Amino acid sequence: MTRLLSSELLKLRTTRTFYALMGGAVALIVIIAVLGAALGTFKNTGTPGRDLLAVAGLAPLFALVIGVIGVTTEFRHGTITPSLLVEPVRTWLMAAKLAAQLLVGLVLGLFCYGVCAGIVAGVLSSRGIATGMSTSDWIGAVIGGAVATMLYAAFGLGVGALLRNQTGAIVVVLAWVFVIENLLGIIPGGFGDGIKKYGLSGVGHSLARTASDSTRIGQLPAGLLLLGYALVLVIGGTIVVCKRDVSS
Repeated sequence: MTRLLSSELLKLRTTRTFYALMGGAVALIVIIAVLGAALGTFKNTGTPGRDLLAVAGLAPLFALVIGVIGVTTEFRHGTITPSLLVEPVRTWLMAAKLAAQLLVGLVLGLFCYGVCAGIVAGVLSSRGIATGMSTSDWIGAVIGGAVATMLYAAFGLGVGALLRNQTGAIVVVLAWVFVIENLLGIIPGGFGDGIKKYGLSGVGHSLARTASDSTRIGQLPAGLLLLGYALVLVIGGTIVVCKRDVSS
């Protein structure tokens, strides 16, 4: 298993797309956090720290795409065949891919949320603006954001395994986050409110403590719910990978 994990991490590290996504996530978050904290106008009675930390919510979205390409690239370029010759037990191969994605997502989340928190707290303090967050709030948000990023990567892996087509899978996950959930969320009544709270974006923001007061649920319920979403897709994707021929 250790060798399989090392192999999966090597596959990720040897693709330019991986570095582009990781670097793009960090660069965007840093730039937006600096500009927002330095130029924004805030009320001392508000929670500008939490509002600006939401910028780090870009990290889980990048992790979602990284998770998708972690499996679809193999089908796209045909490298899944030699991978299965090395490890013919497909469940073990998927387990190694999952472990690699969880590790990458955790590192990306910790770095992005940690850097964003440091920038926001430092810049706002230098301007004499209260962040509205205690030290424990910052720590909880960074840890929650890292866990959310990790689980988003697993979610993407599951979608990629189910669909196999790289472009199609990326379009599906991004369309769900940016279009479908937003459209469902505007439906009046309890259904729309439920989507905002318990949809993929809602639980991710709740886990990172960046959700608004009206849509926030507890970190533990949010984490368990997001874990459930990821598990369903990963298990479903693993079943598909085990049942279908690799050339189909």
